[in-house]
Amino acid sequence: MGTKEKIFDAALDLFSKKGYDSVSLREIADEVGIKKSSIYSHYPSKESILMDIFEYFTDFFKYDELLNSNDFSLSSKNKLLLENPERFYHNGSEAIRGMLLQERNLKIFKLIFIQIHYNENIRLFFQEEMLEKPLMFWREFFTILKENGIVKSGCNPELLAKEYYSFPIYLLIELFAKYDDIPKSSLDDFFRQSEEHAQFLLDSIKVK
Repeated sequence: MGTKEKIFDAALDLFSKKGYDSVSLREIADEVGIKKSSIYSHYPSKESILMDIFEYFTDFFKYDELLNSNDFSLSSKNKLLLENPERFYHNGSEAIRGMLLQERNLKIFKLIFIQIHYNENIRLFFQEEMLEKPLMFWREFFTILKENGIVKSGCNPELLAKEYYSFPIYLLIELFAKYDDIPKSSLDDFFRQSEEHAQFLLDSIKVK
């Protein structure tokens, strides 16, 4: 691991535990075992480290092969979506599980959740990447199910998307508030509860 990557990981660990504004470049340097001035060979400022963290996270969503599989395409031609929306959700859940089992990604999630009210860049990132884009995805998901007669005609895709997505968000906030380092057993329980909720919601709106 090169020095820049060590700085990245040390900063991310400190940001996710203490908050971005509470961490100094000197603390990051001490954690890496270098002089503060050495950081400037790799990053011009503390904010540039934060931006690099966000770029890494955004690129992960954009380029990860599993997350961008055709299995998750929102189209009436996607047989899995139409024939088994529960399996569609499960496969997506497993893809997200794989992402969160990577320590870096879990720390970034925690950083975002605990800092949204204290840093404008983090707030905007949270709003776009973790609220607007997922809600657009789930709104389209329910719209396709409604248009194809799989869920009841009176369903509101906008409200369903918010209901569908809000429960996992609540569970994540609960985990991040409780743990500095989330145990794998708790993460497994998070996915179990999320899938139970998804199943319950779909059962309640599907055409019998």
